[in-house]
Amino acid sequence: MPHFEHKLTVRFGECDPAGVVYYPRYFDWFHRAMEEWFGKGLGRPYHEVLEQLGFPSVHAEADYRRPCVMGEELAVVLAVTRIGRSSVELGLRVRGPDGDVRAVGRVVIVVITMAPGTEEHFALRPLPDDLRAAMQRFEDPEFVRPRRRGA
Repeated sequence: MPHFEHKLTVRFGECDPAGVVYYPRYFDWFHRAMEEWFGKGLGRPYHEVLEQLGFPSVHAEADYRRPCVMGEELAVVLAVTRIGRSSVELGLRVRGPDGDVRAVGRVVIVVITMAPGTEEHFALRPLPDDLRAAMQRFEDPEFVRPRRRGA
């Protein structure tokens, strides 16, 4: 199954005083990978999709396995782990330069109508069939499940 890969370089401003990536930055990387996936993976640039649809995150979680440091070349790998009527669950892995997994995450997005000034603005709506079909190409239900610690 194809997965989408977004490459990035760790920047100075993404690191804490200890020189490692500050944990909330991973969520920014997850979102940047999703935006790139719309354009390069689904063939619909995110800014164009936002003219009619929105995809806010309603749940996000991450497990951190190894630190990332400034200057490293990383890849955020994305797969669809579940598609519902109006929601999509994305599995994400942050891989280091040698392919080692540094973090895993899960983000659930929902589909809403973007129609400012109307009653439908921000209303939940079904995932359009064309986007569903495009997203199904990246479906891999077993791609990533963050480990539950102490459970």
